[in-house]
This record gives sequence, C-alpha cells and structure tokens, in this order.
Amino acid sequence: MKLKTLFTLGLCTLLGGCSSMQIEDFKGATPEFVPQEYFNGPMKAYGMVKDRSGKITRRFTGTMVGSWDAQGVGTLDEHFIYDDGEEQRRTWTMRPDGARRYLCSAGDIIGEAPMRFEGNTVVLDYTMRVPYKGSTIDLQVRDWLHLQADGVILNHSKMTKFGFEVGELVITIIKES
Repeated sequence: MKLKTLFTLGLCTLLGGCSSMQIEDFKGATPEFVPQEYFNGPMKAYGMVKDRSGKITRRFTGTMVGSWDAQGVGTLDEHFIYDDGEEQRRTWTMRPDGARRYLCSAGDIIGEAPMRFEGNTVVLDYTMRVPYKGSTIDLQVRDWLHLQADGVILNHSKMTKFGFEVGELVITIIKES
C-alpha cells in the first residue's frame, strides 16, 4: 500500500512540475504593465545569454526607445552591444490585435509574434532567425517580462529548437526619465 501511495504522489509531483506558467496566472498582479506606457521613451537594458547547460556565454548592454502613433501602433528600437564588441539592432512594430493583445514584427522575426499582457506581465512568442556557423537557424522564443514595483522589468526568455531548450536570455530593463 505504501509503495502505491508513494508512486501516486511521485507521479502527481512529476506531472505538476511539468505544468507551465500561463499569462492568466498574473491577472490582478501589480503594478499593471501597460505596454503603451512602459515602452514609451528611453530605456536601458543589461543582459546575459546562457547556453543549454546554463553557462553564461555572453553579456550585453543596450538602449531601447519606444514610441506610439495615433492609431495605437508602437515602435521599439533596440540597440545592444555585446561584451565581444558585436552590435545588434532590431526595430519592433507592435500592432493592436484586440483586448490586451498585440501582433509584433521585426526584421529577424519570422512572421508575426503574438504579445499578450495581464497584470504585471507580458508574454511574447516568436521564431527568431539567428546567425549560426556561417548560416542561420530558426529558434522558438518565449519572452516573459515582469514589471516590478520600482519600475524595473525582469525579462527571461527560453530559446528552443525542435522542442529542446538551447539557451536562455536574462535581461533587466530600466525606464529612463
């Protein structure tokens, strides 16, 4: 009897541990993350890239500037400088797509990326084309951005290929006044 109970408890723990975070988990969390407000004006970013084993492979700093037009379409210009001197620029366009949703696009993003927000959190899912050994590969990315009480955003992203995690990105974003 004890063995059966332990097996059942272990199975429940395993299955529960496989559940993933959902944007609905953040409903009502404060402070409220309103993309049109936070992604408006200048921001500073500090980050690192980890490989699939969790080893930090690169560090970077960045500047970001956001703006919005009268139709509610946002633009976010990013400029990152890595510790090896490489520079990366990306311009995101964010189009409204219903309540608490945007469709986002950028030059190295395949198709459109749905962005959803709830409470203090934004989640963005996309496929990014990245340089790799003289060619390119497409990685699936899930970005989670969590607004903290002091106005800082903690951003963590998982990168996968064929369903296997190949890397992680961790960024702190600070809105400049």
